[in-house]
Amino acid sequence: MIYLVWHIVLLSGFGLLLKDAKNRGHRLNPIGLVNYSTAFILACFLAFQEGNLGFTKFTFAFGLANGASYALGFVLVVAGIRVIGIIVTTAAIRLSMIIPIILSVFFWNDPVNIYQKIGILIALIALPLLAMNTESTTTDDHTRERQKTKITFVIVALLFINSGVGSIAMKGFNEMCPIDQKPMYLVFLFLVTTIPYLFVCFGKRQLPNYIELFYGILIGFCNITGSGMFLVALDHLPASVVFPVSSSGGMLFTTIVGVLVLGERFNKMMTLGVVLTSISLVLVNLGLG
Repeated sequence: MIYLVWHIVLLSGFGLLLKDAKNRGHRLNPIGLVNYSTAFILACFLAFQEGNLGFTKFTFAFGLANGASYALGFVLVVAGIRVIGIIVTTAAIRLSMIIPIILSVFFWNDPVNIYQKIGILIALIALPLLAMNTESTTTDDHTRERQKTKITFVIVALLFINSGVGSIAMKGFNEMCPIDQKPMYLVFLFLVTTIPYLFVCFGKRQLPNYIELFYGILIGFCNITGSGMFLVALDHLPASVVFPVSSSGGMLFTTIVGVLVLGERFNKMMTLGVVLTSISLVLVNLGLG
């Protein structure tokens, strides 16, 4: 169980550390560059270490698609942190797992049980609630809040769709590519995520300072180690425990730290959306177990 707990803490650290860096006035583009560059170097090391540098056209294509999703996802997460906060941003991203589940029914004939069906329905209810940023008292306030709600809805929708595309790419790789090509898949993925930030940071002369370098490496460490802890947890616990606890626990941990440490606040509708998101994640992941 300790591996599962560490997985939740470490993987939640990605968004929480970005939020903390923003609160402290640090530039997020250089942090993103260091984060993905670190992951790319480690992926290359892993590929050479295993000595398997071969890949199929599907491994290449799915790696590029997932990498593009990661690169855009970082931009959307940054926008989400600024407009709606890390808690709602995390909820929108985690709900996106219903997209590959639905498509898997049509493309790979995966079965969907009653828990997943209920979870998907709850997710569809939770998603618009996350974008309801309306608590106004005057006409001017109401107008401003309506504009903010529109922006919020666009960000939530893009986070949901983009994360879903990334999950579809992962699902496609697992279904159509040899598993021993995973290191090369990760090489292509993180290569695509790194290149845009190289151009942005060097074009704007935004080279990371020591603190941003620290944040970037720490976030990269959280990503890679958190994923590793997840695999170890699956070796020691049933999938029916790991999947729902991972999803709902990550949402709960992010919410607690976001509110108590980072000072995030949201209205009643968003609160309901976060609660429904957690319930949906448990039900959907029970189906995966």
